[in-house]
Amino acid sequence: MVDIVEQNSGPGAALYACAPCREQRGLTPVAEQAHEMAYRDYLIHTTDCIGCSRLGRCDVGGRLRDIYQKALDGAA
Repeated sequence: MVDIVEQNSGPGAALYACAPCREQRGLTPVAEQAHEMAYRDYLIHTTDCIGCSRLGRCDVGGRLRDIYQKALDGAA
């Protein structure tokens, strides 16, 4: 999977590419994209952190969220 197309309503779609196509077109698997790795780190932290809640984030959670946001901005 190299991309996820999200829709406002209805199901989204996953886009796949075989290894030769990924190499030829310079595509990166979703699991290796910076914003996906940053989001995974953020989720793991906030799931286990007592200081992170709906009302706010601890310092580490806030920094991880900022890293995720910057990675998202860079992916666009």
